[in-house]
Formats: sequence, structure tokens, C-alpha cells
Amino acid sequence: MLMLSLFIQTMAIAQHTKESGQTPKELAYAMIHNPAFQESARGEDFCWNAAYGMGRFIQNFQLSRNQAYLDAAVSYYDFLIGTMDTDPDGYKGWIGPYEYDKKYWQDALVGDAILFKGILDFCVLVQETDSLKKNYSAKAIAYRKLAERNFAEKWDKRGSWYQDGPYGSYVGFAKFMTPGKTDRWIKDTTVSRTGISHPFNKQMDAGQVFLRLYRLTKNKAYKARAERIYFTVKSHFQYVDGHYRWNYFEPLSPADVDLEQQDTRHGVWVHPFRSGYQAGEVEKIAEAYHYGIVFNETDIKRIIRTNLDVMWNKDRLNPEFINSNGQGAEKDTSGAGGFKQAYGHGAAARNTGELWTGLLDFDQTIRDLYALKFKGGKDPEGRIAFENESLQSPPSFRRKFARNDIKVPSLNFSESKELYLATVLPHRIYKGKTAILISKSSTPGTLQIDLYSKTNKLITNLYTGKVGGQTFILNWDGKDAARRISFKGDYNIRWTLGSGYREFPIVID
Repeated sequence: MLMLSLFIQTMAIAQHTKESGQTPKELAYAMIHNPAFQESARGEDFCWNAAYGMGRFIQNFQLSRNQAYLDAAVSYYDFLIGTMDTDPDGYKGWIGPYEYDKKYWQDALVGDAILFKGILDFCVLVQETDSLKKNYSAKAIAYRKLAERNFAEKWDKRGSWYQDGPYGSYVGFAKFMTPGKTDRWIKDTTVSRTGISHPFNKQMDAGQVFLRLYRLTKNKAYKARAERIYFTVKSHFQYVDGHYRWNYFEPLSPADVDLEQQDTRHGVWVHPFRSGYQAGEVEKIAEAYHYGIVFNETDIKRIIRTNLDVMWNKDRLNPEFINSNGQGAEKDTSGAGGFKQAYGHGAAARNTGELWTGLLDFDQTIRDLYALKFKGGKDPEGRIAFENESLQSPPSFRRKFARNDIKVPSLNFSESKELYLATVLPHRIYKGKTAILISKSSTPGTLQIDLYSKTNKLITNLYTGKVGGQTFILNWDGKDAARRISFKGDYNIRWTLGSGYREFPIVID
């Protein structure tokens, strides 16, 4: 149940009436006439540029209570909707150059997600604020219906949703258009990233749309979709030394694995030079926590430890960050030996990490480090937002949009520093079918793969052998090594390498 509305949140800061940034008309004009649109007037690149700064309309309204900012928002949303084209299947989208092969056009799942997400924030505000309904309800309802048809329905009809029990994810669409011609599909499964899973940031962008649609409609199917997306993300977390780490890309369906090449069809790593991806993922995880799905207080505390114990150099005056997997720049301004000794620095890494501002609700140290960016009068607009959004209450784990006593699905995390991937695709083996048991290790050694009961009893060994710090794949049919016994029921696959092991559940029919 949603306990706190956006109206209650905004009224808590209504006494702070100072506006930040441009007037409503100036803001709308600047957003509509974004110079970046000259080079990226269509497609996914247009969506990324168009989404940047979208939240300022509502943010300025919340600070000022000036409805002219909402009028400006409507003008911008209508501009965005006016740039949509109709696909050959009758749905609308922001069609343009395909990100990974410019000879084709396509509308992108993530493009739809990030623009509808911003528009649906307006819909939530209007629906949950009585004083706004008279002027804006008709628009909000129309926007919500547009998103339901051209996001939720569209990508399901296209077969882009892959579901595996409690897990679920989106895969790349394999139909395209030639530039300028939006009346006919061209199917091409050889194009880069068709048929494989989107990275986690894009999966969670979709999850955020479903959280908003659930909030607006109370349709439990939307909530269930968001839960599957976020549960898939959490199930691929790696628990190490009291904190979490996770990859940018992971194989989420059998199509992500090339059995002939014995490897994944995409990289599996923490993004080596764009720390903003993972910072954005943390914001999305924090929002899911506030909605009461998948993540609990323990999860958030472990993510805080990642940012402060692994990534941060412990310097409160000149903070620096390495990547969440312990790699980053060689420079260490703090001289804290434990920081570098425990996690090291990858000399070849181009990334220096960053503060995860999605954790501002929960931790005072995160807030203290964030406040440094405003020293000397820097970023006055950001400072106003920080003061009126984050600093109105002390850090806590109180959920904003749900009860605090929410129970989320439990995951029993095992621990291995050497294994940074271990999963089963799909997680269920049907009669006469197989599942892919895949792992990736950072160091060579002896890998052991075993079948364990849910009560932690060893059932049988499936493989033992040397691996060279690489991908290892076992295509398994649910039988013992001698193929005499067919197992049935719920089990765990356990990969043991070096100092620990990782597990993933499997169901054998």
C-alpha cells in the first residue's frame, strides 16, 4: 500500500518558496530548443538529451508552488510527444538511428523508458494533489494512457520481455526500419545486441516506469513486472566483505550465451570508465526500496558500505573514489593504506568512481561528502534542491511510498572474491531440456561445480577441473555425471573456487 503521497512530500517543503534557475517560460524554451537536438534530432540519442533536466519542472514547482512551472512542463511533454512517429506495428515511439548500427532506424526501449518516466512523474503529482486536478487531470490521464500503450503494451507485443520464474528482463528487438521509412519492418537478427539482454541500468529504467504505472493505476501486474526486474538485478549481486558489487551487463537468458564460442555475447564487468551508470543504478535501487519492493534495509546498508568502504579514500576534504570492484586511478590523496591494500588500483582503469548520491536519504556521511560540491557558492540551484529535498529530515531508512514493515523476498548470499559471475540459464530445467551453468572467474584455479539441496546437503558433483581465469560453461540436463539418476525438485548450483563459493537456484522438473 502506498502510504505517503507526493503531495505530502511537497507540502513538507512548501515553506521554502525560493525558486531555482530559470523562469517557467525560459526553462521550457531552453528544454525545447536544446542545441543537442541539432545533431541528435531522433532516436535514442534524442531521448537521452531530452531526458536531461526533465525533473526541473516539477522540482521548481515544489520549491515555489508556482503552477506556471507545470504549464511549462506540459508544453515540453507535448513537444516530446509531437516528435514521436508511428512504427509499422501501429505503436508510437521516438524512432531514429539505431544506437549500434546507424544503417537502421528503431525506437529504443530505454528511450521510451526515460522519457515516459519523467512524464509519469507529472501524472503522479497531479493525481495525488487535489489542488492540481482541475487544471491538469485530463493531461495526466492522457499521458498515462499513452505510456501504457506505447511502453508497457508495445514491448510485450514485440516479444522483448523474457520471463524465467521470479526473474524477468528485456532483450533487444530484432526488427528495424531503413532511415526515413517507418512503414515497413526489416528483420535482422545479426545486428549488434539484438536478442540479448539489456544492461541493468536500462532494465531498471523500465522498472521505474512500471512503478509509476502501478502507483497511478493500482494494477498489480505493473508492480509484479517491476518486482521481477529488480529481483533479477538483486539475484546477480555479489556479496563480498560485507558489501555488494554487481556488473553492468550479465547474461540473463540463454540467448546471452554463445555456446559455440563458449562465452557470453556481451562483456561482464563493472563499467570500466563510466561510473555514472552504476551511480544511476543506485538511485533506481533506492527508489525501489522506497516503493517497498525487493530491497530491504540490509541491502541499502551493504550498498552504502560499497561506496564508503570500498570506493572512497576516506578524505573528507578532498574525496576521491575508485570503482566499486576496487579498481581506479593510482592516485590516493588520503594515504589510507588499508584502502589501497585491501582493494588495490587498476593502473589501466580509466574510471575514478563517484559518490552515490542515490543514498542521500540514508546516510549522513554521504550527505557530508555531497555538500562539498556547494563550497564557495558553487551550483546554487543544486544547493537549493539539496536543502529542500534531502535536508528536511535526518537520514533514515523510512520508506517514502510504502510501510516500513514490508517483507521482501529473501536471498541467501554466498561469498567469493574470485567468481564475478555464476548463474543458471534458465533457472528451470524442463524434461528433455538443458540449462546453461555459466561462471566467470578473475583468477585461475580449480573450479568445482556441485548440486546442493535447499538444506545445504551435497547431492552430487557435476564438474571439477582447472580454469584459467576465464568463462566456464556446462550445459546440464539435470542428471548425475553417470547419467543414471534424474533429479527433480528445487536445488542450488554451487561454484567453488579459491576462498569461497557462489550459488544460484535451479528447479528441475
